Amino acid sequence: MTEPRIPDWLLVEERREPPKDRDVFLRRSADALRALLREIRSAPERRHGKYAFSTTVRLAFTFVVVLLVSAARNFAFVELVGVCLLALLATYRSKKLVRVLAAPVQAFILAAIILAPSLFWGQTRAFVVVPCKAFITTAALAILAYSTNWNRFTCAFKAFGAPDALVFIFDLTLKYVVVLGEICLETLDAVRLRSVGRNRRKARTLGGVVGGVFWRAQKMAQEQYDAMTCRCFAGKYRRFRAPFRAADLLALALCLILIALFVYLEYAIRCSN
Repeated sequence: MTEPRIPDWLLVEERREPPKDRDVFLRRSADALRALLREIRSAPERRHGKYAFSTTVRLAFTFVVVLLVSAARNFAFVELVGVCLLALLATYRSKKLVRVLAAPVQAFILAAIILAPSLFWGQTRAFVVVPCKAFITTAALAILAYSTNWNRFTCAFKAFGAPDALVFIFDLTLKYVVVLGEICLETLDAVRLRSVGRNRRKARTLGGVVGGVFWRAQKMAQEQYDAMTCRCFAGKYRRFRAPFRAADLLALALCLILIALFVYLEYAIRCSN
């Protein structure tokens, strides 16, 4: 009795090389989400010294700086605030400095590009003033964002008398940005790892990712609602009153000095005209 013979076609090694496809969109989306989640996770690691300003005072001081710089007509005031911000940024470490200056530099370049045609009409002042104001205001907001824990903003908004609905939306947004971001990141990684060959229906793939995240968001929203109902949450936030420290008095004095300089310089430019 002869032994069964294996067919030749079973002994041939098959090598299937699927056509290459571009996954630039998936990789860039995943990298952007990782950077955002890394930034949010690093927020609890920020520690402030004994003489740091409270979050409420820091938010109010930043608002005053942005408002005065935006309304200033005397460029000397803008230069003065810019020098103070640059002196503050000089005390930062290199890694933190790069992260803080990323948005202000982009705002400066964008404003300069938009106002570049004004040079042909002789409006050199607008070409210089507006980008500088954009850089200073964005730098002030970046310093506030990178020096304050994100959960502290909820207490600061309530201290200024913000509506409970606004505080509630802001608080839940900060919490679920991380959760939904991780779900979206895991879905993007799964799609990228399981993709073989060329995908000619990228729009359908993106729709599947967005639909899956939306379904999970709806499910989490219902679970959050049920949890709040069980805990008898009525949507009311108590106003948090932080103790007033000596550093806050210094911030108040600096704010009054800035307002006095703004009024004096604006009055000087009006008298000169």
